[in-house]
Amino acid sequence: MDLVCNDDWKGSDWMKKIFSLILALMLLLTCSSSLAAKKVKATPTPAPVEISADPQDPPALIQHMLDIAYQDWVDVNGKDQGKKNKYTTWYNNYNWGKNRWCAGFVTWCMLEAGIPQAPEKELKSSCEEGTAPEAIYHVKGSSPAKMAPGYLYMNRTTNIPQRGFIVLYGENSNKYVHVGIVYDVSLLPDGKYRLTCIEGAMKNTVRMFVYDYDAAAEKKKNIILLPEEERTQEETKIFTYKQHGKGWYVNCFLMPWVPGQTEE
Repeated sequence: MDLVCNDDWKGSDWMKKIFSLILALMLLLTCSSSLAAKKVKATPTPAPVEISADPQDPPALIQHMLDIAYQDWVDVNGKDQGKKNKYTTWYNNYNWGKNRWCAGFVTWCMLEAGIPQAPEKELKSSCEEGTAPEAIYHVKGSSPAKMAPGYLYMNRTTNIPQRGFIVLYGENSNKYVHVGIVYDVSLLPDGKYRLTCIEGAMKNTVRMFVYDYDAAAEKKKNIILLPEEERTQEETKIFTYKQHGKGWYVNCFLMPWVPGQTEE
């Protein structure tokens, strides 16, 4: 039998191969898009907020926290708090050692006041899922380096101080060396601020600092000592006008509350 070449059959076979190749490419592209979509994470919320340069009155819950911090400063009265103290009890009573519980003090004051809060990892997860935090909210951190990222996830950092904000200090190249509570803020005629801060783990006790802060200055030069003639209060073991340490500066302020977004 002679073999016969069937042109119709050959054309049909060629078209089937082209169709199969196109289908395979479409499936590949669909799968690739699906995998890429799964890898994309939601951006943190909310968007950064603008803060008025003028000092604002804090909401009642934040004022309650400030009252707790102040009363504790009075009650401690400069006593050495040892290696393990009440400011570390919320963190499984962990022994942080002397002068290492500044974030513990801040978080303890927030907890005592009943301010809603969550650890940094938990907050990161909720922000990635697009869940906005409450208007009054704190990052339950055991150190400045664990506390600050949580506020960054919420986009609640600023260079403008307000009462009840948390001051984050840097020292030379270390941007997360210490935290304290901004107890009072005054806007000076030259645009600078006079801050009164209550801070734990300074000389292993609770101390109050008063100094001037220049938001417009180079970051590592933004802490200014008060002129001698303006130092009206006697310095003691619990109160001082002195600078925290050589190379210290205000990195930024963390915002447990957002002016204009809270109700009394």
